[in-house]
Amino acid sequence: MKSPHTAAALVTEVGASPRGVSTSRQRLAGIPEADRIPFNQKLAFAVGACTPFLAVDLTISAFWMPFFNIGLGISPLSLSAVLVVLRVWEAFGDPLVGNLSDNMRTRWGRRRPFMVGGAIFMAVFYLLIWHPPEGHNEYVMLAYLCGIGLLFSTSCTFWNMPFYAMQMELTPNYDERTRLMAWTALFGKISGLLGGWSMAFVTGSWFINSATGKPDLVQGMQFFCWIVAGLILVFGLLPPLIGRERFYDKEVVRQTRDPFWASLKESFRNKPLWLLIGSSFFILLGTISVSSLGQYLNIYLVNEGDIAKASIVTGWKSTVLVATGIACIPLWTWLAEKFDKRSIVIAMVVLSLLGHFSYLLCLRPDMPYLQLIPAVFEVGAVSAIWIFLPSMKADVADYDEARTNRRREGALNAFFSWFIKVASTLALGLGGGVLQITGFDAKIQGQQPEVLQRMLLIFVILPLVLWPITLMFLWWYPLTRARMAEIRGQLEARRGKI
Repeated sequence: MKSPHTAAALVTEVGASPRGVSTSRQRLAGIPEADRIPFNQKLAFAVGACTPFLAVDLTISAFWMPFFNIGLGISPLSLSAVLVVLRVWEAFGDPLVGNLSDNMRTRWGRRRPFMVGGAIFMAVFYLLIWHPPEGHNEYVMLAYLCGIGLLFSTSCTFWNMPFYAMQMELTPNYDERTRLMAWTALFGKISGLLGGWSMAFVTGSWFINSATGKPDLVQGMQFFCWIVAGLILVFGLLPPLIGRERFYDKEVVRQTRDPFWASLKESFRNKPLWLLIGSSFFILLGTISVSSLGQYLNIYLVNEGDIAKASIVTGWKSTVLVATGIACIPLWTWLAEKFDKRSIVIAMVVLSLLGHFSYLLCLRPDMPYLQLIPAVFEVGAVSAIWIFLPSMKADVADYDEARTNRRREGALNAFFSWFIKVASTLALGLGGGVLQITGFDAKIQGQQPEVLQRMLLIFVILPLVLWPITLMFLWWYPLTRARMAEIRGQLEARRGKI
């Protein structure tokens, strides 16, 4: 078995291959044709990646608290508890479905059948979430949300785990993985634009409550959820119907099935995976824990309780963020092909820290759009999540194959996802808890100045404490461009090029 051990051997072996990616000359020449993902598949996966945003992220960040707290009067602490239950359920389901997906053998592959069923059931249960039974007390409502939410979360797991696993195996190329995620980020920004204006739509004048003469948030959301469910169905079906599993026919079908506990043990031993988990964990914890708080500050501090006005500001904020994010995608991609992914993510996080600190000066009632300035700087952290961390996760899969002689994208992604769900769960619990601690009361139109001041300080301080921890994990992350070229050379010497 031939294995390169020196830099000279690596340049000789990989540089001579038409699929090699390690030399400067090849990098300048572009990505080899054999490594490129067909455009229709790249587009299907980029659009398909909007599905989790529509199904979960948009629900949590934009609709969950306003609909059930402001619209239906359920306490924020109870709503946070429901989200924690759903996240815990997903966290335990992810490793099982990831391993099941790795071991599935069908004529359609090991990922695609799960995704078709998951997309259909996600759309159905999404509709039911926003149509709870009327005329019942809070306990009945919470029981309903837990029941339907568990079914919805299960559907999400059966779609998410195979999707992200399949995404990791579309190309063996270090830079093509980033280009795939750049396309994903582009459509993520577009879906983010939809999310940013969604509250303006559901609180618009076409959903006026005849009794109060004001926009009816509940009525608006119960109409809008049909649009979102339709998008979930269409976007969720594109990847399994158009995508192809690169390693399935040539390598996976020869693998024996991987026992759950043995696979979990191998994932536990993967050091780069742990470092990537730590990096992602604290970015998400710092971002999600204050997302609802930022929304409430926009409503009650900047726009003095006017939800409709605040929704317009949010819409324009989202538009500016999308435009800035799209404009930065070519820059981030270009920089990533000149340097290591790790270095670019570190720069993004530092930029985001500086921007978030400026919220102390930019959340002002007399200048509601001033908050666009720090938001633009925070594009870096969001782009790191959308572009580079998933691309780096695919690199970890190659490292894992070099160690285990197996393609285990489902298990690796599920292990990664488990800790990300823990981060989300902690963040959601923390978000509802800090909102309660500040003394916020949804029944009061104008909040007390001391309440708003506490909300602002917590909103600013939490990310400034949590995001720097990400930098420590990234500093020790070992899978550089040179290291990945070495690993690819070893893999192709052992099992051939795929």
